Amino acid sequence: MSDPTSNARPGRPRDEQAGPAILAATRQLLDRHGYHDVTTALIARQAGVGKQTLYRRWDSKPALILDALADHARRDIDWSAPPLADDDLEGFLVRVFAAVGRTGDTLRHLMAEAQSDVAFRSLLKERLIEPRRAALRAVLERRIGADPAALTAAVAAIYGALWYRLMMDEPLDAAFAGDLARLVPGRLSAASAAP
Repeated sequence: MSDPTSNARPGRPRDEQAGPAILAATRQLLDRHGYHDVTTALIARQAGVGKQTLYRRWDSKPALILDALADHARRDIDWSAPPLADDDLEGFLVRVFAAVGRTGDTLRHLMAEAQSDVAFRSLLKERLIEPRRAALRAVLERRIGADPAALTAAVAAIYGALWYRLMMDEPLDAAFAGDLARLVPGRLSAASAAP
């Protein structure tokens, strides 16, 4: 589990560059070897740190991998260029699906871990799923308005479709992103809403 505190501890000073290096090494190794073949020893070696440095920040391999994926999601979906129009649902979904295409195997393993570990399930929701829901909700709110029930249903439907296809190993591609986006109507203008 990540340690977000910066309280001084006895012993060697904490290397603030180690965290980003560990997350980057984790992502590179996952891309190259897949979830099962990536070990904490391999991550430590790739990042140029000792295993104790890993375990001072994360209490397990799944927690470390979860933070690496959450960091990846923030960079590749939220901050990637070119910027999207505020209500570009299809463009947003294309980015999400492309990221999932690179991390799908790992996501399936993390979801499996979450089924038997309640604490890890809570971390998965907090660090990866809820921020993704919030990002989608923001795009949808600009597209369809602020009705809470409609937004909740749209987020559940879209991410439900994503997780279903991911778990069934079915395609998550640009064509499916377009199909999903077309299911969510844009906001009605005053002229088109008039009888």
